[in-house]
Amino acid sequence: MAPVKPRILRPRDTVAIVAPSGCPPYDDQIQLGVRFLEGQGLRVRVGESVRKSRGYIGRDRALRADDLNRQFADRKVKGIFCLVGGFSAFEILELLDYGKIARSPKVFMGFSDNTSLLNAVHRKTGLVTFMGENVLWGLSEGREKSREYFARALMDPRPAGKPPGESMMWRDAPARRGLTVAGNLWSTVWLKGTGYEPAWKGRVYFWEDVGENVDDVNSALWHLRLGGEFRGLKGMVVGHLEGIEEQKFGVTVKQVTLKASEEEKWPVVKTEAFGHHVSSWVIPIGVRCRVGGGEVEVEESGVEA
Repeated sequence: MAPVKPRILRPRDTVAIVAPSGCPPYDDQIQLGVRFLEGQGLRVRVGESVRKSRGYIGRDRALRADDLNRQFADRKVKGIFCLVGGFSAFEILELLDYGKIARSPKVFMGFSDNTSLLNAVHRKTGLVTFMGENVLWGLSEGREKSREYFARALMDPRPAGKPPGESMMWRDAPARRGLTVAGNLWSTVWLKGTGYEPAWKGRVYFWEDVGENVDDVNSALWHLRLGGEFRGLKGMVVGHLEGIEEQKFGVTVKQVTLKASEEEKWPVVKTEAFGHHVSSWVIPIGVRCRVGGGEVEVEESGVEA
């Protein structure tokens, strides 16, 4: 399916905040996220999934799905932003109206657990979605770099380019091109076999994770390898690994990553440009990317002017 790009966000556009995953009762910090978006010149709506249902699991599935479907159907809404991650975004995948989403392409951004939604929507509709900071414990922090990455990805027609900061080549190889796929490691792995999993063939896989053990990372990567997903990839970009132990039994994340993918020989890049608890570079899912030869570069914008 050919990628479909949403329209660029412009000042005075209406955007919505939804909570398809978690929704903790931190109203003051939610308001800081609203102010961040308003600071970009946007008009902000807070959806019913934020206002009427709190918690992380056991929340009303229909309420969450209906809110997201309604925001996509509303022609006045030009962008949709996820409140926070958690553990339950998967619960609404089968309740989304993918036909309605396909007929009304718009900016859809989230992070962590919500990347399961981003990848499912892209797979089912072709819509370019965006892995970027959630509203709560992300945009609400008001970091200057977050403003910069937000504006560059969603309000500027130029390509995202190279990730900020220094990138390290865990395994270099001649440069290859593919389309981006991005997400929290486990949130993409758990999609396997569901009909909502990402398209892996011809992709450059950007992933990050938080709070896992080295052996958990190893298990996730081997799950992808044994499922044949690595054979179709063009490369891999590993982001910030918040709270993940440096090594276990003398083995590091770098070592398990290279071991799990040793048969493929494509490049593996390490960067601190995106991940939990950092100002996170926004990665469009479904656009051209080049990796290898000592660097990684997103060569295509995720939005149309």
